[in-house]
Amino acid sequence: KCFQLSMGRHYKQHHHGTGGVIPMRKNSRGFTLIEVVMALFILSLVLSSTLFAVHQYADERLRIRDRILANQVAWNHLMESYQYSQKLASRSPGDSIKSKGVDTQGGQDWRWEIKVEKAMGQDLYRHEVQVSLEGSDNFQSSLAVYLVGK
Repeated sequence: KCFQLSMGRHYKQHHHGTGGVIPMRKNSRGFTLIEVVMALFILSLVLSSTLFAVHQYADERLRIRDRILANQVAWNHLMESYQYSQKLASRSPGDSIKSKGVDTQGGQDWRWEIKVEKAMGQDLYRHEVQVSLEGSDNFQSSLAVYLVGK
């Protein structure tokens, strides 16, 4: 026997042990276990790839910040070399030109080293500064400039 509810769906009558009638749908439309497992699997793939992308973004931001700080240290020492070569700054008697040292920038200690080499041309020198984090062997920055005069 079938009966129709007001929404137009057909249901079978199922007699329960006590004689009560419980309407049951003919075509049940729920999710199977396989569908739920596949949906969870796809969701886990999406979430894990999103988490990976966020992690990569955070790592890249740190690398960029370190490179900017290293460039600032390098530019500071190149500008100092420029000022001395153009006689815009003077040294006290007995002050020597430092070729390496440690500066603090952005709350971190940066090891720097400047090399001055004779270049082609009259009184032309190449000034190169290499900067790395204190305790690291990899340079974060290496900048060079050509200046007239040592």
